[in-house]
Amino acid sequence: MTEIRKTALVLAGGGLTGAVYEIGALRAINDLLIDRTVNDFDIFVGTSAGALVGAFLANGITPEEMMQSIAGSHPDLLPIQRRHIFNLKRSELLRTGMELPVKVGRAWWRYFREREATLFDVAWALLDVLPAGFYDGMALEDYVRSMLERRGLCNCFSGMPKDLYVVATELDSGERAVFGRQTPEVPISVAVAASSAVPVVYKPVRIQGREYVDGGLRGNASLDIAIEAGASLIVCVNPMVPFDNSDHHSIPGKRYGEHYLSESGLNYIANQVTRILTHASIRYHVKQLRRAHPEVDIILIEPNPEDHAMFFYNPMRYSARLEIARYGFESATLGLAEDYPYYKATLARHGIPMSRRLVIQELQALQEAEDNEARYRVLSRILGARSAEGGSPVRQLQRTLAQLELLLEG
Repeated sequence: MTEIRKTALVLAGGGLTGAVYEIGALRAINDLLIDRTVNDFDIFVGTSAGALVGAFLANGITPEEMMQSIAGSHPDLLPIQRRHIFNLKRSELLRTGMELPVKVGRAWWRYFREREATLFDVAWALLDVLPAGFYDGMALEDYVRSMLERRGLCNCFSGMPKDLYVVATELDSGERAVFGRQTPEVPISVAVAASSAVPVVYKPVRIQGREYVDGGLRGNASLDIAIEAGASLIVCVNPMVPFDNSDHHSIPGKRYGEHYLSESGLNYIANQVTRILTHASIRYHVKQLRRAHPEVDIILIEPNPEDHAMFFYNPMRYSARLEIARYGFESATLGLAEDYPYYKATLARHGIPMSRRLVIQELQALQEAEDNEARYRVLSRILGARSAEGGSPVRQLQRTLAQLELLLEG
C-alpha cells in the first residue's frame, strides 16, 4: 500500500501587517511552483492573522484575489475595512468610564495608606481601569462570514475540501485550543475571530461558555498540528522576526549619531520584545520537530531581520497594507531566489517542481520602477497576472518556458 504524502501550509500570526505580508509572500511562492498553487496544499494551519489568510486559502480563495480585495479592485470580494478591525466596544467603554473615578480614587487611597506602596503599584492598580478589550473582535467574524457567503462557500470545517486548523488560546485554563473538523459546531468565522483576539486590543471571544484569545500566546505557529495530520512537507510563513539593529540603523525621528531602539520609546521596545519572544518560540519549535521527525521537511519563510520595513510599521497599521504586501512579495522572492537550490531539492523530494524564471522577471520589473507609483502599477499587474483559467497568453508562454527549463535540467 502506497503511503499518502501530504503537504501543509502553516501561517503564523503578526497582526494586519503580518496577514498582508503573508499574502504577498504566498504570491511569490505561487510563481515558483509549476502547475500548482499554494491553494493545493492538503493541510492549512493558521494562528491569529494567519488564521484569516488560511481560512480563505483552504476555501479556494487565491492570494491574488485576497490582494485585489485589499486593494479594493476585486469584483466579488469586498476589501477588509477599518470597521472590521477597529470596531469600538462603545458599551464597554461607557461602563469603564462610569467606573473610572471610583477605581482611580481607590488606587491612590491604597498608595497613601500603605507605607511600602510604590508608584508602580499605583500604575498596576490603574490597569484595572482598562476594559477587557477596546475593540469588538466579532466584527472580523462578520467580515469572514460575509466573504464566504458571497462566494457560496460553507462557513463550516466539516464541509471544506481541505483540512483547516485554527489555533486559539483558552483564557481560563491557558490551554491551546484547536478548531477543525473535530469541532463541527464552531463556524470558521468564529474560530478566526477567537484566534485573532489580541488581549487588551480585543475582548475575548466566548464560544459555548468558554473564552478564547489570541492563539499566538501558545506558540505563533503550530507546526506539530500539521505533522499529526500526516504532513511530510511543511511550508511555514512567519512575518514576526526581531529587527537586527546591531549596526544602529536609522530610526524615525533620529538624524545623527548612533540609534538605539530604546531611544524611540516604549512602543519600539515592546515591539522588539514581542518579536524576540515569538521568533524564539518558533525557532525552538521547528528545531524540536526536526529532531523528533527527521522524515518531515520544514521550510521556514520569514522577512529579512535587517530590513526595517516590517518592524517600523505598527502590526495593526491599516494604511500600510499595500506597501507591506509589496514588501512581502519582494522579500520572499529574494529569499527564495537566493536559496533556490535548497528549496528546489526539498520540494522535488515531494514531487513538486519549481522554477525561478518568473520570479526573476517580476523582481526585475519591480526594481526597474522609477518611483512608488510605478512600483504599485507593476505590482498590480503582477498580482493580476495569474487567474483561475491559467492567465494571459504571455503568462502561459512564460510557464511553458519554465517547464521546458525543468526538462532541460533533468
